Amino acid sequence: MDDNSHKKTARTPSEQKTVDLSDDFIINWKVNMAGRRSFYLRDKQVSCLLINYSKKGSHSFAYDYRHGKTHKSKVFGYFPAMTTEDARIRAIEIDNDCVKNQKSYDDLFEIHRLPRMVYFLMTTEGEIKIGRSTDIYNRIQALVMHNSGLYLLGFREESKFVNESKLHYLYRAFRIKGSEYFKKNDYLLDLIARFCVFRDTDVQIARLMGQQDIEIYQK
Repeated sequence: MDDNSHKKTARTPSEQKTVDLSDDFIINWKVNMAGRRSFYLRDKQVSCLLINYSKKGSHSFAYDYRHGKTHKSKVFGYFPAMTTEDARIRAIEIDNDCVKNQKSYDDLFEIHRLPRMVYFLMTTEGEIKIGRSTDIYNRIQALVMHNSGLYLLGFREESKFVNESKLHYLYRAFRIKGSEYFKKNDYLLDLIARFCVFRDTDVQIARLMGQQDIEIYQK
């Protein structure tokens, strides 16, 4: 693919935000995020490829789309699950599809709304994270691959009876200050087993949560 194709779909690069990306560069990439909501860099070799900075290290690769008055970017992968070279190949594939087939943004990135999932991770120290995501597989992959000693306990679609907010509130007595992590306790382990492994119904889980609330806070 020639350089002219990229120019049709990429933002005008600035000297300050264009770099020759590599895995080593990304591993050692540090950005002062004070006062910033986000920060990205453009790849020098494939100008439609962006990388978005993450303080947690799970930086995301995005395709920079521009056609007429439409100008957007779309994340398509996360480092280190996706390498820089793999990201370049994928960005060029998307760009080829855009330029040669003249596809619109909506055609390129069909948005399928996925259910919101509650997930449970545990560290080797026994701290348990309760989180949620609509992109569960990429989210888990990014977290587990980037953080050694972090293991998946289970996940399941949340509902009006069982969701992240209600779980955070129920287990607030065990919460580690300033984080989504909770001290390992029998109440939470029992819920994870029945919710994710034995697949009790939402009504049964809600009843269990009510019983646990009484035992934890009203003894």
